[in-house]
Amino acid sequence: MVGAGLIGLSAGWALCRRGWAVTVLEAAGSIGHAGSGSKGDARIFRLGYPDPFYVEMAVRADALWRDLEATTGRTILRTTGQVSFGDEGALSAIATALSARDRATEWLTAGEVTRRFHGFATHGPTLLEPDSGVLAADAGLAALCDASRFELRTGQPVTSLEQHSDFVRVTTASGEVLEADVVADCAGPRSLALLGDGGPARVATRPSIPQVAYFRAAEVVTAARLPVFIEWGPDMVYGLPVLGAGAHAGSYKVSHHTPGTPLRHFDPLDTTTWSDEPALLARLTDAVRRFLPALDPHPVDTERCVYDDSADQDFVLDRIGNVVVGCGTSGHAFKFGPLIGEVLADLAEGTPPPVDVTRFRLDRGASAGAGSVAASR
Repeated sequence: MVGAGLIGLSAGWALCRRGWAVTVLEAAGSIGHAGSGSKGDARIFRLGYPDPFYVEMAVRADALWRDLEATTGRTILRTTGQVSFGDEGALSAIATALSARDRATEWLTAGEVTRRFHGFATHGPTLLEPDSGVLAADAGLAALCDASRFELRTGQPVTSLEQHSDFVRVTTASGEVLEADVVADCAGPRSLALLGDGGPARVATRPSIPQVAYFRAAEVVTAARLPVFIEWGPDMVYGLPVLGAGAHAGSYKVSHHTPGTPLRHFDPLDTTTWSDEPALLARLTDAVRRFLPALDPHPVDTERCVYDDSADQDFVLDRIGNVVVGCGTSGHAFKFGPLIGEVLADLAEGTPPPVDVTRFRLDRGASAGAGSVAASR
């Protein structure tokens, strides 16, 4: 296993449950480090997508998160409700997709939103998704480690994967060489480079770093009582309360799903150049002033996060020879983590995954897929 982010750890958990001996190699010295796409203490969990395919995946992932909670005794997923507004066509498609899976929705006016969630203001028709909520990201990573019997080796950057007829030779930066029957390549934006030049034409992935900011309540209202929100539109601004006991507990996280600054060279071990961008930060503080009057619009902390973007925002989940690839997470994969782990484990074993992975193939081409599938870190 290459990479100990959410996808790698989820695949490791799935394979360990099936009796595999698993070694996980992580380039950095710790899980959830500053250059990791899985870092931090909060991600949105939502069922609502305009595409019924992703709704079905979210329903399956929900059950697996609950299984992980039951296995480890950790609280990971908390239901807060979510309000979505903006592009009415997208909202109608979400409502239709959720209804097809018998999932609850409710249309609210702006006044009803404010009465339901004191301290939140919206505009126009608003779709309430009562079953959506927040994942404690750091607790999720810790739970995957707790539940698994894999050997985790940090500080082990992988430099090459060499395919042979019945095994893969893995070489690390220290010169160590390991051999494995199957390798799961889950190294984020570095994943496709590790495959080398052979194989089929591949969908392109590229890393970017959106802006994130954290805000605290200016009134008696606590951020924890506010809902998740997504403003559907060009900026795709979203926000969520930070629950649990992490560094930002009690604050409210706001970011944008549109790609941030593209990274020409991605080094997960060097984030020194990932400084705040005033224009992106202003976009977030403006959203707080418009939608979250209970919050002080001056952020208490800021950060940049990594998006491993594919052109169509569909993931890359495929097998090439004896290497299984999981990347192209495009800023909306965290909610699906345990399900993606099951898919990668099935690909490793050569058995049909629980969902159709045709749209996730490496050779689908850069323009394939159903288009934007929307916000949600």
